Amino acid sequence: MDEPQSSTPLPPQPNEDDVLVGAETAHVCPVCQANLFDATIENRSVRYCAKCRGMLVLIFNFLPLVEYMRTVWSSTGASIQPRDNSDADRKLSCPLCAKIMIGYPYGGPGNVNLDSCERCSVIWLDRNELRRIVLAPDRTTLYSKR
Repeated sequence: MDEPQSSTPLPPQPNEDDVLVGAETAHVCPVCQANLFDATIENRSVRYCAKCRGMLVLIFNFLPLVEYMRTVWSSTGASIQPRDNSDADRKLSCPLCAKIMIGYPYGGPGNVNLDSCERCSVIWLDRNELRRIVLAPDRTTLYSKR
């Protein structure tokens, strides 16, 4: 007679963006208006949109997250495409306070446009912007290239 096997549930796995998605929140994505989810990337908290795959990151967590992800993700050595300025003039509402976020070209590597709310101390990253910043071949900020 076979012994019954204990079925231990497997721990949740990160998705293709390396995001471990948790509970849905009442906060709305500034891009596609879907509800955001509490989530983590390598145990670092973010809010994540499962629909457009953007994420909201606390400003003080942004650089530590980038630096940590550089130890996890390895660069392919491929060059980063020029910044796509099609989203440069958009006006996103902050998911936390609903005020208009400030959009600007990110002065570090990755060649992306970021949106931030200084009132709430958050940055909105569109799909793959974190990856572009982390994997950028030039990791020196534009401001230090003198």
